[in-house]
Amino acid sequence: LIIFKVSYDSDFPTIIADEARINQVLINLLDNAFKFTPDEGEVKLMANKDKDHILIQVIDNGCGVSEEDLPYIKEKFYKGKGSKSHSGLGLSICDEIIKLHGGSMDIESKLNEGTRIIVSLPIAGGIA
Repeated sequence: LIIFKVSYDSDFPTIIADEARINQVLINLLDNAFKFTPDEGEVKLMANKDKDHILIQVIDNGCGVSEEDLPYIKEKFYKGKGSKSHSGLGLSICDEIIKLHGGSMDIESKLNEGTRIIVSLPIAGGIA
């Protein structure tokens, strides 16, 4: 059993985006969070407005990513030591989709403590 918590601003703004691609990003990030979080762990999905961007965060208290692997995990085909990744493409694809929307994706992680992924998307939107 993994605890899943969702929180978001009540006045969440509308953005212009490719709904299917943003869905793909969220599914991948949440899938990773659940995959790398043990039973009795916790996964959070949070969304809020920050000036002219929306921030979407996926936070888990799972196994985390080592400091040596962290700089490379958004690279195509990269799989860290002991990774449960199938292809090493998920985070790379997510990063590209977010960049095409004029946003950014940052990853913070500590081994054996968990991971936080922060997706920032402009409210004004625009798909490149």
